[in-house]
Amino acid sequence: MQIDRRSLLGAGVAAAATNILSTRTAGAGSDRSIALASPVVTGAATVDAQGCVAYPDTIVRAGPAFVFAGTSSGEFKNIMISVPGVSPWGTCVQDGKGGWTCTMDLSSVRSGPLNCRVMAWYDDWIEKSVDLDFTLLIDNPGVTRADPPVPAPAAGMTPILIDDFDAMPDDSRWAFGERPDGSQWGSDAHFTTKDGDLAEVFQTPMPSVLRIRAVYDPNFKDPQGWGRKWRSGMLCTAHADGRPPVAAFRRGYVEMRAILPLGKGMWPSMWAFQLGPNERGMKSNPGTEIDPLEGYCQTPDPGKYALSSGAIEWTSAGKTGEVDGPRFKKNFDATSDWHVYGAAVDETSMVVYVDGVVTQTIRLPKSTSADKFFWMFDNTLGGGWPVTVPPARYTDMWIDYIRIYSAD
Repeated sequence: MQIDRRSLLGAGVAAAATNILSTRTAGAGSDRSIALASPVVTGAATVDAQGCVAYPDTIVRAGPAFVFAGTSSGEFKNIMISVPGVSPWGTCVQDGKGGWTCTMDLSSVRSGPLNCRVMAWYDDWIEKSVDLDFTLLIDNPGVTRADPPVPAPAAGMTPILIDDFDAMPDDSRWAFGERPDGSQWGSDAHFTTKDGDLAEVFQTPMPSVLRIRAVYDPNFKDPQGWGRKWRSGMLCTAHADGRPPVAAFRRGYVEMRAILPLGKGMWPSMWAFQLGPNERGMKSNPGTEIDPLEGYCQTPDPGKYALSSGAIEWTSAGKTGEVDGPRFKKNFDATSDWHVYGAAVDETSMVVYVDGVVTQTIRLPKSTSADKFFWMFDNTLGGGWPVTVPPARYTDMWIDYIRIYSAD
């Protein structure tokens, strides 16, 4: 089944869960559960196992009378479903025998991944809802969009890397996981390298949409001996084997269109560090790190992301402190819809964009930021925040495209 590359999920609506129900400690109904049976099958969510229970890879066709059906155990007074771009909350009809259905018009939804949530609760105000998060892969050839134009901040610049992920990322276009010096970055996830199982963490279940999957494996033996139990993926524009960087600049613009992962402890990022003066390997300290996007998800609720931007100066003694930042954009719904994250870098500053709107202007240190920056895009976890393992034992970040322009 072919899907137009530019036919991607339309405008989403945040699920305002906290406005609907109590969030007190679960009471006698904590054994209640819900599951989706159609159009895809998921596992069951309970009060103690909230969140993602499956990200099925079945591609389903959108339509004007699209039926969601599921099952439940225990008694619920209300079961509702949130579908971005269609309905913040649609009421499900229960049959009294443990089954429920909800019919929606999805004819306006663009092709692509669609993150949805089912919420079920009983109106006694002493127990939490049961929340089930799942992703549908929607095919809707009737709704498309044109190729986006050159971003305004990149006007007059030279494109040095344009990837729409019409094919899987490979070693000829990207480096994977490692620093340019061959070591690993510090996070709660081990980044798979080119010698590892890249197909586990990089997939294209739909045409021209890249999925970076973070996988929890309690039996994983961390090659660094750091005790990590997550594996995930990082795309990097600088190789660790002495080849020239795929894309690096001192002045330029970077843009990524993405859906960030839902889950407590998520830490997806778009960031950069400096190459050495000969552009073969990472710059020795002192050096500058710039972070146009660090996403922190401290709660499993959609709409609660904090987006951080900043610049850090590193020396042989380690991190010298924030040169400028971190600055946060809080309570942002990064999981229900596509958003465009951009960064324009010049000699003195970095301007951060979200959906074409300037959100931050970060000054750069003059003494340590003279060399070119290479770029990284990853789905990792931690960042100082506790990580909750979802029932599915994996969580996904979606990327539509990455574009890098140079003004050097």
